[in-house]
Amino acid sequence: MYKRMVVVIALVSLVALGSVFAQNSLENVHLFQNFMRDATITSTPYGEGGLSYSNYNYYNNFSLGAQGGYPVMPEMLEVNASLNFVSFSPDQGDGQSGLSDLLVSGRYKIVSDNVHIAAGGFITLPIGKEEVGAGKLNFGAFGALRYPLENGMIITGTLGLDFYETKKYEGGGYKIVNGIPVIEELKEKTEYENTLVLGGGVIYPVNDQLSAVGELNLHTQGDYMLLSGGADYVLNSNSRVRGALGIGLDSGAPDLQLLASYLIFF
Repeated sequence: MYKRMVVVIALVSLVALGSVFAQNSLENVHLFQNFMRDATITSTPYGEGGLSYSNYNYYNNFSLGAQGGYPVMPEMLEVNASLNFVSFSPDQGDGQSGLSDLLVSGRYKIVSDNVHIAAGGFITLPIGKEEVGAGKLNFGAFGALRYPLENGMIITGTLGLDFYETKKYEGGGYKIVNGIPVIEELKEKTEYENTLVLGGGVIYPVNDQLSAVGELNLHTQGDYMLLSGGADYVLNSNSRVRGALGIGLDSGAPDLQLLASYLIFF
């Protein structure tokens, strides 16, 4: 009950604050949780380098990496990529560090009038270290929208379906062959589990340089729900600094998440 009250209060606060300010365009303000699942299509290449820290019940996760986008068709078709170095530290036992899988995605704008709507998909190339949760071929598809209000605030939404690779093992027992017990070989089997991804957010301008970004994301599998609030500050016409704080509202999400990054347009 308490967590639901936090969600309602946070969303109402975002809407109320957003109605106070106005700005003509927030196209260059990217989401934090749904950086790769957005309705904006860039006209120039961009890259973001940053770090994140996530605290869970029994372990901590630190990540340092880069992500970005490239306009295949400016303002119509964009491709994205993301790669990280991950450090996993459990409360008990030894930690692990290594490279994540390479995430590659793309999105195409299908509506570009007042409401921006895009559709896309992603795939992870299993080049990372299994001990940090990598080495898996995941994929999915999504739709995203941005709806600008008359006061300059933007409402965002995301709907996706993700498929995650899982490993299961069969065999390992024994069978009788010609009256002799024979041990069966343990066989690895790859299966896929799916989850529906739902996300909503608000982007509103505080002034010409500073924009605030609020997001709520949930996955239907894994008990995942994360509420985040962040800031996007323009340094100059080509770069900006960004930071966000996330609070987990369900057991599968981090209890606390901190994000900090530097984004540049080339």
